[in-house]
Amino acid sequence: MIKLDIPYRIWIALFSFIFLLGCKKEEQNTFDFILRTNTMSAPLNSSSYLPIVSGNSDYSIKIENSDIATAEFIGGGNLNFGSIVISGKKKGETIISITDKVTGAIDEVKVKVTDFYIPFVVSNGDHPALIKNMRFYLVNNEKKDVFFFQEKDGKLELKQKGSYEFLSEDAGGIKIPYLILRYASDKDGHFTGSTAPQVIHKFDLRESNGQVYELFRVAFGANWDSEPIPQTKSSPIARMQIIMTEIGTNYGVQAYLDSPNWKDHIPSDT
Repeated sequence: MIKLDIPYRIWIALFSFIFLLGCKKEEQNTFDFILRTNTMSAPLNSSSYLPIVSGNSDYSIKIENSDIATAEFIGGGNLNFGSIVISGKKKGETIISITDKVTGAIDEVKVKVTDFYIPFVVSNGDHPALIKNMRFYLVNNEKKDVFFFQEKDGKLELKQKGSYEFLSEDAGGIKIPYLILRYASDKDGHFTGSTAPQVIHKFDLRESNGQVYELFRVAFGANWDSEPIPQTKSSPIARMQIIMTEIGTNYGVQAYLDSPNWKDHIPSDT
């Protein structure tokens, strides 16, 4: 009797396990496929991330013009639904079509590939033109464009356009890093009409975080001759900050690396 009882109990337990497993498979949830946005910009020779708000982690991706951009899905683990990584290959526009294989839902994203640029937002300072909350974008193109924007009602309003240059100069055996900004301004340093002659504004960068120099070297090919010695040490967790003092005026500007996700403003195409 005992010998028959043990396998009988095992059989019941095994049957119950299979039954419950089947129920769980039938009750497995699926999610609606939702993207964060359907229009975005992607810098040339760089990658941008399009977050998936909801989905099922199994997608097929088609690109209207693969000469302009590539795209692939990366999972987000247990904390989120992952992202579509879009890499710009050539300036222009294309459509990326993404299909959720689980639900069959299809969504499209209009992507505009632009020149690579780095955006900064002014956080503090007493400069007459580069005032608090102003954003300036340094664009890696042949003209070395710089765009100055003021945020208004959730959008960016172009205030001025100019050009930039990086250089370093020796002073007593120490290399001093400079950012040269050229834009139209009056004798007091305020922006003037864009048709006025551009004025050179030379900014000392020595008080910036050390990683700023590496950022400019990698992103723009800035040639410092030899590595400048920053007065401010870098911290792995510190927000990347540029601190500029204009030569001849002592006006100071503090700005930090800004988010590039402004859908309606493509600086290089303004």
